[in-house]
Amino acid sequence: MKKLIFSFAATAFLMIASIVTVRAQSNVIDVTMQSGELSKLSDAIKNSGLTDKLKTGGPYTVFAPNNAAFEQMPENELNRLMKNKNALSKLLACHIVGGTWNAALLMTAIKQNNGSVQLPTMGGEKLTATVEEGKIKITDANGSSAYMINSDIAAGNGIIHVIDEVVQPAQQTVTKK
Repeated sequence: MKKLIFSFAATAFLMIASIVTVRAQSNVIDVTMQSGELSKLSDAIKNSGLTDKLKTGGPYTVFAPNNAAFEQMPENELNRLMKNKNALSKLLACHIVGGTWNAALLMTAIKQNNGSVQLPTMGGEKLTATVEEGKIKITDANGSSAYMINSDIAAGNGIIHVIDEVVQPAQQTVTKK
């Protein structure tokens, strides 16, 4: 009986370890494409031409707007943006930061820097991370904010944090519904 229990426990452990290993070997693009809540972001990445860069480079921290965040944008504006590769690339690049900023590291950096830390994005913008009501808040150059609602999703070349708003580059402000 002990051998059977040990065998079952060992098998379960190996199955879990293999699932975690597969997830960690996937790149940020693969992980986003596998998530139903990030399907609009996946489509935007494909349309922007950033797929190859995000598959091979890194490490990256991606502040990934969920589908609800994209749905807050007026439909005609979102459709126009999805057809404009340059504007879409610029928008998405301000959601990507170099390095692996997990939630604990962000919290520590915020505390050590008197309540906020600036994160330079791939697009040359700066996002400001703060804490509000116990949640990490990400603010763009326009003053619009998003909250991390699901954090520390591991990928082989970085980490993904799901956010509830689409942050914007300084020159590009998309209206909300």
